[in-house]
Amino acid sequence: MAQPLKKKDTAKKPTLASFKEAMGLTNNAGNAKKPSNADKKMEWLIMPKAFQDALKLPGIPLSYVSTIAGHSNTGKSTLVNHAIVAAQRQKLIPVIYDTENNFDFTYAINMGMEATPVYGDIEKVVIDPETGEEITTTEYGIVAYEGNFLYFNNAILAARYGRNDYSKGGEVAKCRKQAVIEDIAYSINELLDAQDEGTIQNGFVFIWDSVGSIDSWKTYNSKVGNAMFDAGAISAAFNRILNDRIPRSRKVSEPYSNTMILVNKVWNDGMTNPVGPPSLELKGGHSIFYASRLIILMGGQLKASIKKLTATAKGYTYNYATQTKIKVIKNQLPSPYTLTYEGDIVCTPTGFIKADKEEIDAYKKSHISNILETLNQIAKSSTNVSLDMDTDDITFAESDEEAE
Repeated sequence: MAQPLKKKDTAKKPTLASFKEAMGLTNNAGNAKKPSNADKKMEWLIMPKAFQDALKLPGIPLSYVSTIAGHSNTGKSTLVNHAIVAAQRQKLIPVIYDTENNFDFTYAINMGMEATPVYGDIEKVVIDPETGEEITTTEYGIVAYEGNFLYFNNAILAARYGRNDYSKGGEVAKCRKQAVIEDIAYSINELLDAQDEGTIQNGFVFIWDSVGSIDSWKTYNSKVGNAMFDAGAISAAFNRILNDRIPRSRKVSEPYSNTMILVNKVWNDGMTNPVGPPSLELKGGHSIFYASRLIILMGGQLKASIKKLTATAKGYTYNYATQTKIKVIKNQLPSPYTLTYEGDIVCTPTGFIKADKEEIDAYKKSHISNILETLNQIAKSSTNVSLDMDTDDITFAESDEEAE
């Protein structure tokens, strides 16, 4: 018996493309404002040629989390200042979290930072050497700096966010005088919210110098230092910032590029592998290492391994520059920028120069008057008389120093 013919199925079969369209996951119209899965063209905070020659990278990548790591006195501050200068030149807003209270505006300005001193009367309490009485006097001097940047130190953070209760939410009755890790994360989220709302219409370059220098809310309340509390606070408080809000700004649909630069001191862990060399660890736990797509090490791994360049005249010495190593120890940037070069670089009062004799000699020649002036100031502060030094009195030398 003949089988009945089946009717031809003329209905269109569902496809992945039609499913994506129904879900709103396509962008066939090329709408740049629609949330996108495409990244912007790679952009950089442009660094000096000495940096570029050493690492073969144009600078610090925008819209990424980068870490500058190293022992003390290895050039981390010089690199931070270059990042600030580059941000201002590229119409971005540097946001400086100075939780070590060591940011030197004079040094940064000498390197090109735009910051205008604000002058006013400063109260000063002095002790009368004859009577022992306290005398309050005023002197006219710099009371602040203004410009295209935002600056927070511990006191400013505590004054603004010191009532925040990071365990229960809401506010506490008494304002803290000490900043905590969560204050920084709160501040960054507050600024990014203002950007989303259109109150601020620029990209940010957030710089925290340095990780591990302040306690967490939990440590503050326990009155006992606890590295595990602090590492946990960094992981929890910064999770959305490091893993979403900063990297999301790479997408073409995002109007601004936001960047995070973390300055991190290091320590050597000799316990994990007792029979081998100690491993290099970042302060603040592993979350910073995992979130950073680029980590630059300044100086050596076990020690600072720096070389001091000095000028000496009539027994007085001025360290006019420091030669240090610079190395990429982690790079997860997109190709073709997945480079891990290393080299040497020289940190001077005006920024990086190449670590070669010709460039160092050129620097000494062009800055000899400043070197001489500094040597005279050092001598006068010590002897209270001018020694009338001149350039013929100066001898230059270099010495290795293993600063910790």
